[in-house]
Amino acid sequence: MMNSLKKQARQTKGFSLIEVLIALALFAICSNLIASAFINALLARERNASSTYQDIAINTVRKQLLLEKNSEDAEEGGTLTLLEKGEASWTVEIYPTDVIDLFECRFDIEFLESDSPNQETYSETLYLLRPTWSESDERSSLLQEKKDALLDQRTFESF
Repeated sequence: MMNSLKKQARQTKGFSLIEVLIALALFAICSNLIASAFINALLARERNASSTYQDIAINTVRKQLLLEKNSEDAEEGGTLTLLEKGEASWTVEIYPTDVIDLFECRFDIEFLESDSPNQETYSETLYLLRPTWSESDERSSLLQEKKDALLDQRTFESF
């Protein structure tokens, strides 16, 4: 009886060949997943660095729009020399909104010397609060409309 127990103990001490192969296969799959995740992270980081130049160029041109003191000069647009992208030509269409001094601006940028074909144009809609762009008669009529609407909503019977 003692000999048979010793014999069974000797047989179960090590790993079988199938167990080792399964462990190696699992290790290979896990290392492959980790390596591909690392490569994807490096590629995303590289892509992000190249898109920041375009973001910087867009922000630079957008600031040029914000520096315009009146809407007529802003609607004329302009051309701006950029550090990385060559030159950028920008135009804007300005529409007044129902809110006083708030304007909807459809902003277009065209990169004139762009290396990449998918970065040639950029468009966005901005909402800008610009009191200097308001015309006095439009502003006073909007103020009067808002005042009348407030007076219509309030009831002074409780006083």
